[in-house]
Amino acid sequence: KEWLKDVDKFSLQNSLKDLDKAYKNFFSGKGYPKFKSKKDNRKSYRTNYTNNNIEFLDKWIKVPKLGKLKIRDKLKPQGRILSATITQVPSRKYYISLCCTDIEVKKLESTNKNIGIDLGIKDFAITSDEAIIENPKYLQKSLNKLAILQRKLSRKSKGSSNRNKARIKVARLFEKISNQREDFLQKLSTMLIKEYNIICMEDLQVKNMVRNHKLARSIVDV
Repeated sequence: KEWLKDVDKFSLQNSLKDLDKAYKNFFSGKGYPKFKSKKDNRKSYRTNYTNNNIEFLDKWIKVPKLGKLKIRDKLKPQGRILSATITQVPSRKYYISLCCTDIEVKKLESTNKNIGIDLGIKDFAITSDEAIIENPKYLQKSLNKLAILQRKLSRKSKGSSNRNKARIKVARLFEKISNQREDFLQKLSTMLIKEYNIICMEDLQVKNMVRNHKLARSIVDV
C-alpha cells in the first residue's frame, strides 16, 4: 500500500521479528505474547543502522524518515551504532536509545574489598560493615501531590482534552519519581562497584512480598 512508504521499513521488519519471537517463545512454553493496544500511552519502534542513516550531530540526531531531531543530551555515544529505539512515554516526552557495539570499557582497579548487602524496608539497605543506606522514599514524599492530581483526573470527562491534560500531569509526576529512584540507584551502584571487588546480596522474592498489602507501598518505594 502507498502509505507504507511513509513508514521506516526497518520498524516494520523489526515488529514482525518481535512478533515471530513472541510466538516462538509461546510455543516453547516461555510465556504468552503481550498484545499492544493503540490506547497504550507508551509507544515505541526500533530502526536499524545502515549506510549512515543514524548519525549523531552534536545537538541533533539523524534517524530514518524523521530526519534531524534536536536532542537535550550532549553525551556523545561511544562505539558503532547498531540500532535506535524511539519511545514516547505516558508524559508525552520522546526518548531515543542507541544500541552500540565495539565500545572500549575501562577496567576498574582492584580494591581487594568485599561487602554483603541486606535490603530492608525502613532503611534501603544495611551493609556487612554496618553502614546504613537510608531509603529516600521518593513516592512517600510525593503522595499528597499525587493524590491531588489523581482526584482532579477522576473528575474530568473521559475522552476530553482536559482529562488528557490531567493524565499527563499525573504521568509526569510518576516519571519524576521513577527518575529520582533511577538516579539514586545508579549513583549507589556506581559507588559500590568502584569500592568493592565482590558484592553479595540476598535473593529476595520481591513479587511475593508485594502481595502483603500492608507492606506493598513501602516495598515498592524502596
